[in-house]
Amino acid sequence: MAQRRGSDVSGGSRDVARLVQTIMADARRGMLELPTLPDVALRVRVAMQDNGRRMAELARIIQVDPALTARLVKVVNSPLYRANRHIDDCHKAITRLGLVTTRNLVMGFTLRNLFQPRQHRLAERLRESWRHSCRVAAISSVLARLTPGVDTGRALLAGLIHDIGELPILLYLEKRGSVEGIPLERILRQLRAPLGSLVLQAWQFDRELVEVPRRVEEWGEAAEGPIGCLDIVQVAHVHSLFGTGGVSRPPPLYELPAFRRLPISRLGPDASLELLEQSQQEIDEVLDILHGGGID
Repeated sequence: MAQRRGSDVSGGSRDVARLVQTIMADARRGMLELPTLPDVALRVRVAMQDNGRRMAELARIIQVDPALTARLVKVVNSPLYRANRHIDDCHKAITRLGLVTTRNLVMGFTLRNLFQPRQHRLAERLRESWRHSCRVAAISSVLARLTPGVDTGRALLAGLIHDIGELPILLYLEKRGSVEGIPLERILRQLRAPLGSLVLQAWQFDRELVEVPRRVEEWGEAAEGPIGCLDIVQVAHVHSLFGTGGVSRPPPLYELPAFRRLPISRLGPDASLELLEQSQQEIDEVLDILHGGGID
């Protein structure tokens, strides 16, 4: 993680500016290749629109993918959802979680497939992006469980998509050919926020989630209205950067407006950090579910 948000010293400023302008111009013209939502996530979304048969249809779609079914069953039995008794099949898991949470979790679990490299050049950077997103998502899910009114599955999905804007950039550079001399981290820092929101708009995500990539590093701005996913992901993101040594330096937790909005802030920053440390086993369990034998 130490390299993730570090600086690149290669590449002139003018060259970087030109490349950034080219990518954004392509994005505005609809010429930039955007990742598409995985097929199973699309089918789950369609099934959710059919009130008469969506529970059975949802189970049928999910059960086609044994690995996805196993993840859903595993998460419903995890400390996040604290099932009263062990659940061992897909239909019972959906019933316990509810349709909306199931949809959010399925979308989150299937995103890992998008981080499969087509070529070797950027394979490690794609893996690193997914690992970081998983960590933010796992912390977000725990924070959501401790925050009344915030859905755990939605917070997990929000954590997973907070840096989704890195994907079209990495795909663009992968197709470009040689990436030597390109100040990759500088380009990602400049473009991942607007491109992330663009991707989520293309996926027809709701406004709150679309705003997450664009505002996740706007440390000094307080959100309006009830506590939501942006607050949760901002705090989780800051927590994930502790000790990484990157150039994107977040404020101390107690100076973060999003942190001050969360109920755990009433314990004070030290006690809040201690509470998250005590939840490390829970975070690790979520990470294990998210990683589950893929590119990690």
